[in-house]
Amino acid sequence: MKNFTLLILFAFLLQLESLNAQNREFPNAIQTKVFLADFGQLYDGTPKIGQGFEFGYSRRIAPYLNACIPIKIGLAKLPKTTENTITTSADLIFRIENMKSTGKILPYLFGGAGYFLESFGDGHVQFPFGGGINFRVSPYAFFNLQGEYRHAQVPRRDNLQVGVGFVYLLHKSLASPGMTAAAPADTDKDGTPDASDKCPTQPGPAAAGGCPDADNDGIDDTKDACKDEAGPAATQGCPDYDNDGFADKDDECPTEAGMLKGCPDTDSDGIADNKDKCPKEAGTPENNGCPLTAMKDSDNDGAPDEQDECPITPGTVKGCPDTDKDGTADKDDECPGVPGAIKGCPDADNDGFADKDDECPNVAGALKGCPDADKDGVADGKDKCPDVAGVAENNGCPPEADTDKDGVVDSKDKCPNAAGPESNNGCPVVKDTDGDGVADENDLCPTLAGKLSGCPDADNDGVHDKIDRCPNTAGPASNNGCPEV
Repeated sequence: MKNFTLLILFAFLLQLESLNAQNREFPNAIQTKVFLADFGQLYDGTPKIGQGFEFGYSRRIAPYLNACIPIKIGLAKLPKTTENTITTSADLIFRIENMKSTGKILPYLFGGAGYFLESFGDGHVQFPFGGGINFRVSPYAFFNLQGEYRHAQVPRRDNLQVGVGFVYLLHKSLASPGMTAAAPADTDKDGTPDASDKCPTQPGPAAAGGCPDADNDGIDDTKDACKDEAGPAATQGCPDYDNDGFADKDDECPTEAGMLKGCPDTDSDGIADNKDKCPKEAGTPENNGCPLTAMKDSDNDGAPDEQDECPITPGTVKGCPDTDKDGTADKDDECPGVPGAIKGCPDADNDGFADKDDECPNVAGALKGCPDADKDGVADGKDKCPDVAGVAENNGCPPEADTDKDGVVDSKDKCPNAAGPESNNGCPVVKDTDGDGVADENDLCPTLAGKLSGCPDADNDGVHDKIDRCPNTAGPASNNGCPEV
């Protein structure tokens, strides 16, 4: 009993200290719950249901981690007992949850350790773990469902508990009137409350919305194009020495204010003064910012000598003559006496091929100026099959059949089923050393011409001379080619 009283006193003092801390750091919460406890199902399958009440306090110790101290008292039907037993417990629980979320349903998981007493006397350690769900009913209040399994360090005391309850976030002071209200949450401790901090987990100055700002120019590093150099917002945090709205890194004239890529343009001719040979007189880019009349024109054709491709011969095309007035200077015109658009030459059928190079000057086409309807590379005028793609070797018609694939079409192949060269009319070339018409592979006498299996037979008795014992006198094979006596 004495041990339990000391434990309750310690938990109560810790709770008071946490409540005081809650008034300095938001958020903290208190909770109440009624629960059912079963000490029988895990042993013999027969539920032994008791009931109890819980009061607890929780405190956020990390962005998604809460420490909780629940204190419970109840009546339990313990194994091997017939009467109800008063039970009490005090736990230290760690919950993984996000009580800062604005969601309607907030699930959580928990685990921890605690001390369990029976009839305010016998006690042992238990390890509870489980999960639950908080259902938001107001910005600071939740309806709670929770289930847990408690593993005991003594036999037959493991138990299951299911409870329903209420959770309330301590969002303002619970002390008497006149005490200072709780300060708003500031997770990164940078002096900017989380509600207005654009980077609540990263400290930074208020000028940058509470976000990191390495160069202290009031622009947070995520939007600062020059994180290590201070600069105005107009140039995305980059220095602008001449204050012309162009960052020094992009300013072609960083020490002189100007609107032309950061450079001045006094005569507003689109050429910066540092590149303008006549900075006070509007001119053209071709004349380096000077008026055309200010340049020398030897042939008086209106084109300054610096730009005149024919400076001593007057002309209208880049200072050069254009006899046929087709816009192509005579020096570049392949048909200087006839106007035309293709290198100065006419193109009667407008197919992009000058008439002089067009094989079909009066009919538009893309094949050397000729049409090719079947796109087989043979112009229609030479294509014997203009509507069917073919090959040039067959005058634009599809290739003939070549059964043996020897390159000799069947109509010209004397051996259409046996591959052979064109020089042999498509037939295979057969080696015949002695020229007797019998291929060497079948010739018994490949180096001696003969008609009998490729061997000579002088007496024509059907026995070739190689094995004929009487080669000049006819005789039957049964007598080795000799006459019978």
